[in-house]
This record gives sequence, C-alpha cells and structure tokens, in this order.
Amino acid sequence: MALFKSSNPEKVVQRDIDAANANRERVSARLADCDQAVTRHLTSAKDCALSGDEAGLDAAQTSLRAAQDRAVTLRSALSEIDRKITDLEHAKAEMADRKLRSETAAEIELLARKLGEIGLEFNSVAERLSEHTHRAVPIVYEALGINNFAKVCLSEVPQAVELVSTMLRAHADAVLAGTAPAKLPLPEEASAEVPAPAPPEDRYRYLPIQPKFLVG
Repeated sequence: MALFKSSNPEKVVQRDIDAANANRERVSARLADCDQAVTRHLTSAKDCALSGDEAGLDAAQTSLRAAQDRAVTLRSALSEIDRKITDLEHAKAEMADRKLRSETAAEIELLARKLGEIGLEFNSVAERLSEHTHRAVPIVYEALGINNFAKVCLSEVPQAVELVSTMLRAHADAVLAGTAPAKLPLPEEASAEVPAPAPPEDRYRYLPIQPKFLVG
C-alpha cells in the first residue's frame, strides 16, 4: 500500500476516468453474454413448446426471465457508468480550462511587467536623445524634427504604456473570470482583425468631354 497518495487533481480525475472506462468494458461484456443467453433461452423455450416438453419449457422460461432481468439490471448499471464518465470528463475539462486560464493570466501579467520595464528604458533613451537634439538644433536646423519627436515620446509614451498595462491586467482578470477567451490570440490573428483602410472618397465628379462643332 502506498504511503502517499497523489494530490494532483488532474491525475486523480484521470485515474477515476480510466477505472470507470474499465468498469464499463466489464459490464458491457457481461451484458453481451447476457443478451446471448436470452437468445439461447428463448430458442430453447420455443423448441420445448413445439415438442410439448412442459418441464423443459418451464425451465427454459425461468432461465429466460432471469436472463432478461439481469440484462435490464446490467443496462441500468451501464447507463449509470456512462453518466459518471460524462461527469468526470466534464470535471477534467473544467480543470484543464482553469489551468489554461491561470497560465494565460500569468503570461499577460508578465507581458505587462515587461512592457513597463521596457517603457522605462525607452523613456530614459528618449530623455538622452532629447538632451542631445536640443543642443543640436541651434547648430543644425534639421535636428528640430527629431528633437520634437523625442519630446512627443517623453510626453506620450509613458501614459500610453501605463494605459496598455492597465488594459492588459484587466484582460487577465477577465480571462480568470471566464468572460474572455482562455487562450491568447496569435499576433497574426490580431493583425488579421484590423480592418483595411477605406479608399479615399472621391469628392469630384468627372464628366466626359463633349466635342463642339462650329457651324460655318
């Protein structure tokens, strides 16, 4: 006897499913044998009736009723086993779903943290870039564009990163709550959902040129 039993719920459920399936095979085999016995006893009862063997007929009918009763009991047991297997499979699917959702939420949280870390690094680089482009503008006017870009990054990127991180964590909460898909979409799936830009509206109406003829 094992001193320690498995505490893994998934393994326990799978063990119960395997045991239930084995039991189903055993009961199914007994039911098949019982159905064959019903057929044999029914044939024997008919033969005894045709031959006038009353004693044999009584024995055959008694065996027939016993086999039929046993078949009913076995079919009932088989239905109960099937219900148990269905319940166990449902429990297994729920466990797998909860595990996947937990892993997905953890992956989203890691992404939010990495985004925050990289955002800080980006902000530091943008500050250094702004410092140098600011000094370069009086010397080279063309540095003004990149200097303005660095200023925009310093003012917009931190807020954008914070917003995205907040939305990521909200999505992780929804995954755990079961209101969002358990799996993360692939990057190519997300890009496929972005609608293509609409063609520019033609504000002008073009009419064919009608030739004019001068009448002399």
